[in-house]
Amino acid sequence: MLFFLPFVIYFLFFFHLIKNYNINYHINDKTFFPCQQKHQIKKKKNYIKYDGKRIILLKDSKEENSLNFKVEDFLCESEKKEKNKNQESHGSFFFQSNTTFSELNIHKHLIENLKNHNINIPSVIQYDLLKYYDKHNDNLQNIIIAAENGIGKTLSYIIFLINHILKKGTNKNTCSLILQYNNLLCNQCYDLLKKLSKNVKAQIVNLKYEGIINIKNHLIVICTPVRLISYIKEDKGNVFSTFFENLDFLIMDEVDILFDNPYIRNMKIIFDELNKLKNEKSVSIITSSTLCNRGKKSIYNNVIKYITNAVVIKTNYFHNIHPFINYHFIKALNYNIKNKVQIIKHILLKENYKKVLIFCNTLKSSNTAFSLLKLHFDNIFLFNSTVTKEDQTIILNHFKNSQNPILVTTDIIYRGIDISNISHLFHFDTPTNIVVYTHRNGRLARGANTGHVYIFKHFEDLVTRKIYELHKNKLKFEEIFSRKRSLRKNYKRTLQKKKSEK
Repeated sequence: MLFFLPFVIYFLFFFHLIKNYNINYHINDKTFFPCQQKHQIKKKKNYIKYDGKRIILLKDSKEENSLNFKVEDFLCESEKKEKNKNQESHGSFFFQSNTTFSELNIHKHLIENLKNHNINIPSVIQYDLLKYYDKHNDNLQNIIIAAENGIGKTLSYIIFLINHILKKGTNKNTCSLILQYNNLLCNQCYDLLKKLSKNVKAQIVNLKYEGIINIKNHLIVICTPVRLISYIKEDKGNVFSTFFENLDFLIMDEVDILFDNPYIRNMKIIFDELNKLKNEKSVSIITSSTLCNRGKKSIYNNVIKYITNAVVIKTNYFHNIHPFINYHFIKALNYNIKNKVQIIKHILLKENYKKVLIFCNTLKSSNTAFSLLKLHFDNIFLFNSTVTKEDQTIILNHFKNSQNPILVTTDIIYRGIDISNISHLFHFDTPTNIVVYTHRNGRLARGANTGHVYIFKHFEDLVTRKIYELHKNKLKFEEIFSRKRSLRKNYKRTLQKKKSEK
């Protein structure tokens, strides 16, 4: 028996190698079987079929038929008006023309910091907020900032805060709390504050990483509602109670998601803590690009229960079609995953793109789309909840700083993330509602830049049909806002009625 033991071990070893061998791992490796690689280059790889387990390269296909698609274009308002020389210029949609920050009585140190980061002219929303502060800084009311994505809402309240701190000087310390709904946005807000607060004597704390705050200085705390509640429970020295008692500004970014499930229960706890201390001097500043006010259970009605007597500062394009985005509807023979990948590949190979975002609804969809597109594009990355936090940071930084990258993602980054030079965005899967659609699109056309959004014109999906009608008839977004699944429920009821009538 001992004589056969080595042969048995070798047999099991080679069986294990064969069983776990994956040809897809090596299929793009030019050093693997170089003679075979040269032969493969001559072959025409027409299209790809995905069977859920492995990628199969098919030899015969009718690519021309599979790529028989048409694109219907809706050009953005800024490009339409630029064609007419008598109309306002492209930048006037975004910037407050013929105005500088110095004309808004901004502190000289802050103006210098803004210039160092190439921020010289205020956007429309920044101008309106700072103008309001200049007139009413001794008697500020609660403020609602309502504006389209990419126009600089976050920058507006950051300039507001830093300017207020510099103007007050050492006379009185200012305490401010900024609530973001996730850690990615906390990090982004913290980085921007640090950049613009040079020579400003203020402590800026990201509560996720720093647990010590000093209320003896000007203080700005950034955190999620969950982290804040956790900190309050751990607050043995009543530091946060004192902070709340002296709170000057409570800023809530992306307020429509903070006051919706599941976050609203945390917001109720925070406001209960604030009300116990009876701090009547605190000013609330909230921002949103999608603040639905339809119905008794609307997000807006949730908000105004807590944010009372507020001044509304909004732009002309709030809840309207974005003036810097060109929308493209793709009509195809079918909308299976293989065809979508081929269409995206076809469009990108003909376009002069800078950065590309591809949004999917599920982990499975994003993983599959990434696997197929990876065969055609080298500088492509996957970003979803299966990726570790450390890798997410690395991927986002690479996407921000590399040339012509493509990012396949879920709605994990559909809100708030500010990445410049995204020129093309594809809805690989139809967004679940108009709010998600609006915020996904808001990842491009940042500042005064234009961008291109592509969505598959699959009319069997109700949301796609409603989105198309929005652009075709130039409707306001709020006319097709839906809370959760109410839109789909109403659609199903309509279909059931039609069937019963037949």
